[in-house]
Amino acid sequence: MFTLQLLSALTSAALLVAATPAGPAPPRQDTCSTAAAKMDLPANQTQLVSPTTDPLFVLLGVGVQNYTCSASTLTYTSTGAVASLFDISCLDTTPAFAVIQTLGFDVWKAVPASVTANDIGAKIGAPLLLGFQYFVTSPSGTGLSPKWDFTSTGKFAGNSSAFVLGAKVGDITAPANPAVNIDWLALNNAGGSLASKVFRIDTVNGQPPASCVAGSADISVKYTAKYFLY
Repeated sequence: MFTLQLLSALTSAALLVAATPAGPAPPRQDTCSTAAAKMDLPANQTQLVSPTTDPLFVLLGVGVQNYTCSASTLTYTSTGAVASLFDISCLDTTPAFAVIQTLGFDVWKAVPASVTANDIGAKIGAPLLLGFQYFVTSPSGTGLSPKWDFTSTGKFAGNSSAFVLGAKVGDITAPANPAVNIDWLALNNAGGSLASKVFRIDTVNGQPPASCVAGSADISVKYTAKYFLY
């Protein structure tokens, strides 16, 4: 397990890199094996159950959760999210894997507005951008569904079926600091052929303030999370 000193050193190094203009990321064509990548799920819960097969993709999501102020409750409600998805399968046998979401968030939080989520992977040793996560109209025509979309980047570019729509089937509050960190989720496929199941775990930040004032502007809250696609 990482010591606090090592985590601090990694974070400091990442912030130093974030302050320096990055050169082009080295080209990578394929992901690494995901056989060693295992989800660390809390015990004594049944909402998130790890599949017995190896994941197809292991990703770090870097992006924002979007919220609007509800005039009736004076609380923020979700209007979806947008994230860039980086392959972290090549890190799953290294100590960095356990803390990559925290390291990524520390960099993402510190960079100036001119730096986009697409730039963060290269700054933390995960340069391969596999795709994007965002929300679209649900297949039912009512409400929104999350979409993990690989159709425009990397080796999947041009493959119109390289996406998955998610339908939530499990939800637990973040085991640590749930007032700050968004929930962990399990989702089943509701469209596309990229994966059958999606899990969001190891979330960092993303929760809105506890209340808002009527007429408040919409807000975006930075977050990171690991996504396991099966």
